[in-house]
Amino acid sequence: METDNISSGNAGDYSRGNSIVCFRGLVGELLEWDKLNNVEFAMWFPSAEDAVFTLSPVIEEWKEIYSLTRYYWSYITADFLKTLNLLEGDSMRIFLPDGFNAFAFTTPDNEQVILSLSQEKGLRIHFAEATSLGYRLGFLKSFKLYCKAWKELIEINNGIQDDDLGFADWWELALKTAEAIQLKEPLESFGKIVK
Repeated sequence: METDNISSGNAGDYSRGNSIVCFRGLVGELLEWDKLNNVEFAMWFPSAEDAVFTLSPVIEEWKEIYSLTRYYWSYITADFLKTLNLLEGDSMRIFLPDGFNAFAFTTPDNEQVILSLSQEKGLRIHFAEATSLGYRLGFLKSFKLYCKAWKELIEINNGIQDDDLGFADWWELALKTAEAIQLKEPLESFGKIVK
């Protein structure tokens, strides 16, 4: 698989099932923290082709992901954790932790990625600083289609919506804060994970 072309279509090109299977295929093996490369991980890093956070295409992907997960986070979290072999059984839903949990994994392309979970900030994906913008965007687009597929499946089957925990509000506040900082100095990262 080419790392800069993970998802070459749009939502209309995929059935819900294919969107879920496609994203699961991007999630490889669970990785112990001590096996992570000695690099930083974040939701966004500047690069030559993506130097200004407020202009980044990454923001648009995250806006949609936050919108899609707002009332369906328990289903998406449960399936993601099952994909990582961290959750067994028939449970279709799982509550987000009060605090902060993070799980590292590799992709089939040997990229290292971190999934973080919290009630305050929702489901977040953090990439290594060396991961290309193309790969990040491809992965996020596939994750967005995965979240959209789960949302639609739950709605079609009259599933119970999750409570709005307010993590979309955290996202909006974090964006405004980042924009204000960026007026004074360049941002070095956004949504950084400290290992």
